[in-house]
Amino acid sequence: MKSRRPTVFAPSVLWLAVAAASGVLPMAALANTAEASTEPNIVLEGDVITIKRDQSKLKESAQKVLIIDRQAIDDQLLLSDDTSEALSKLIPGYAPASEKLGTVGESFRGRDVLFMIDGVPQSNPLRDGSRESRTIDLAMVERIEVVYGASAEQGLGATGGIINFITKSNRKDGIAQQIAITASSDNHANSDGLGGSVRYQASFGGEKSDALFAVKYAKEGMYYQADNRMTGIYGNQGDVQGSQSYDVFAKAGYQIDADKRVGASVNYYHLDSDATLDYENVAGNHATGLTDTAVKYTGTAYRGETPYNDALTVNATYSDDDFFGTRLSAQAFYNDFTARYGANNANNYQDISIAPNGTLLDQSQNESTKIGAKLTLNKDDLWQDRISVTAGVDALQDETEQKLILTNRSWAPLMQYRSVAPFAQARVRLADRLNLSAGVRYEHGELKVDDFETVVGNTRDDKFGSRQWTQTPVEGGTVKFDEILPSVGLVYDVNDSTQVFANYAKGLGMPDVGAKLRTITDLGHSVQTVNLEPIVTDNTEVGVRYTGDKLSADLSVFQSKSDLGSTLEYDATVEGYRAKRQATDIKGAEVALRYQATDNAQFTASYAHTQGEYDAKGDGVMVDMPARNISPDKLSVGVNYRFGDSGKRFSMTATHLFSRDYPAVNNAESKADAYTLVDMTYKQPLGKGVVGLGINNLLNEDYDVFLTDAVLPTSDRYTGGRGRNYNVSYTIDF
Repeated sequence: MKSRRPTVFAPSVLWLAVAAASGVLPMAALANTAEASTEPNIVLEGDVITIKRDQSKLKESAQKVLIIDRQAIDDQLLLSDDTSEALSKLIPGYAPASEKLGTVGESFRGRDVLFMIDGVPQSNPLRDGSRESRTIDLAMVERIEVVYGASAEQGLGATGGIINFITKSNRKDGIAQQIAITASSDNHANSDGLGGSVRYQASFGGEKSDALFAVKYAKEGMYYQADNRMTGIYGNQGDVQGSQSYDVFAKAGYQIDADKRVGASVNYYHLDSDATLDYENVAGNHATGLTDTAVKYTGTAYRGETPYNDALTVNATYSDDDFFGTRLSAQAFYNDFTARYGANNANNYQDISIAPNGTLLDQSQNESTKIGAKLTLNKDDLWQDRISVTAGVDALQDETEQKLILTNRSWAPLMQYRSVAPFAQARVRLADRLNLSAGVRYEHGELKVDDFETVVGNTRDDKFGSRQWTQTPVEGGTVKFDEILPSVGLVYDVNDSTQVFANYAKGLGMPDVGAKLRTITDLGHSVQTVNLEPIVTDNTEVGVRYTGDKLSADLSVFQSKSDLGSTLEYDATVEGYRAKRQATDIKGAEVALRYQATDNAQFTASYAHTQGEYDAKGDGVMVDMPARNISPDKLSVGVNYRFGDSGKRFSMTATHLFSRDYPAVNNAESKADAYTLVDMTYKQPLGKGVVGLGINNLLNEDYDVFLTDAVLPTSDRYTGGRGRNYNVSYTIDF
């Protein structure tokens, strides 16, 4: 591991934060009584959680819920356009960002996240390619809803939680327009480290109709480490550095009458990076602590096609607040997603009928199409306003395939998953201060795969004898399953400010079906003989939340167990992880605080701890889970300060990742070193607009990326984190 200076919170950083909030800094003299800015909201009593089917409010939820508001999102965009980085810094319990295009190792409470846009699923459970968080630019997002822990009410995938991106909507009459531009630079203003973005937004609001349109183009410069060496290239998963992206978003609604409304939205997002083609990696050395770097590629050899993410999300909604005495919500959606990875000469890509062993270059591409519908009915004010009932049904079809595009081969076969899931929920006021919530979802799913053959690279070893360099035929078929998924929760109002909550819920996920099917090497297998049973997790959580005049806080402890979970074990033959079906047991605790010190100053803090065990050998002996599943402990502290009614605003956040030892990966040491990242943002009016300054990694901390430090320590990739970098923005409304 790399030798570096101690990574504790520097006293000077804490002094600076306190000084900014208390008025010691000279610029604080401008402050008066304006309301302070907010970090991610911990408890907002009146906020409705739209991703919850019963439309419950935060105060009524028996689960830990976090609402990240637009201001917190804007602050993160002033630091970086990287969605993973924003989620890692804003969400306690979310693993450190990979700082790459892929999100390998970015777990949430030790399990998978169901990513959604306005309730439309973005995750791809049939072939998890670790790209699903990058399907929308955060500039199009109004707020982010985070539901912690397993949940089945939105279907497959939420074994660790739900992250729902709520897109912007127009709430003002008339026509409004906005233009925003940004420029970014690394610490030494290297020419290839420069980047920027431009965004245009227009909105219209009338008596019955409203609409919003936005488009953004962004160019990311190459990343530089704290020592001014370029960050290494991640050829397989792809890179965010050196990327360009654009997002086109449109949303419209029409109020038919006082109760009925119809709406539609479409978002198209594309990100590609030529960094893996224009640069080549210079390997580092784990033993000496020398991280990778990259240099311009000067050769002429063909290196594959540009890696990219491409996502189209179409959403249509209808609501009626008086549908025969109930509240009706209907939704239909379409999602088309493609993820192309970097080209390489992987062992299992090889086919001697095409090229000599070891020379065949190929490139994988995930393609997934989802179409679905949701219907929800809510009925309140039953039994003297003590009971509210929610019922509905969801339908989904997901078709996914992974191809090898340079040789036109199928790697993971075309898989079709269909499900129909009715559900019912109820909230009951048992006593003046005691509320019960309970629900059940019945999930009927069918997974269909036609007959297929695996790639010949799977049988390249001599041990296959006469079958060496041959395809393995696999009989197709349909696998059906039926799962009943209950949930129950209690919320006790200790007083008007304090609630104690507890819940139990089953979550539903799928093993990485494509990864399991594509690696079959034994004859006689069929889709029915491969263990494709769903992952059913039992999630238990107990917590307390407090909302006072100045202090807001919540504390929760949780346990997530599965008799047949899915862990990822390293396989040296593919230099990556394969899904393994094993019992898992994950536990953890999280605490978050927000203190409104004055009308202008606010302090925030959060801490998250997760630990997990799994039955590695199937012998009933539980051992520690690897870094791929369990992230290091994380502590964040922050200060936000608003300078009266001047429009000036300052924020500073310090995020500390604690060191942690993990089980060895393929006999290689797996250890996460501790480090602290400090970020700062500042905004103030200038002319007819607002200028902003963001400094990411303010102290120019020298650190290793968690992905290659602990998750993939056997790889020749050993990536250093991004050093200090600057972002300047200017936004004007007209």
